[in-house]
Amino acid sequence: MGKILRAWTFWIRAELRGECSDHLDATVLKRLRAAKGNRRAAALFRDLNDGTTEVVVVSVWDSMESIRAHTGDPHTAPTIDPGDVRKLFDREPSVRHYALSDPHVVATLPAEWTGPDKD
Repeated sequence: MGKILRAWTFWIRAELRGECSDHLDATVLKRLRAAKGNRRAAALFRDLNDGTTEVVVVSVWDSMESIRAHTGDPHTAPTIDPGDVRKLFDREPSVRHYALSDPHVVATLPAEWTGPDKD
């Protein structure tokens, strides 16, 4: 199996978008980008025009083994900082994993989504 895209979705109140983005950049995305086997990580934001914002944290990994080594079991459980749970409007109960059919997809993703010394 080739590269794996890992995605988890949650929803926040729209006014928390800046705070959420800063927090994800400083903590979650930084940890993901530094993890062995991780190739890219980013947070995607979509305003739903109802006072909420959908947030999807995506990362690309070398393999499911790399993901399991980073997350432990169960590898489908999202990791949420206890102080952040109250800020979530809603969340998906589990993380999704997708096999990437294009082995060159990582090269098409923005370089900002990668950690140091990763191609």
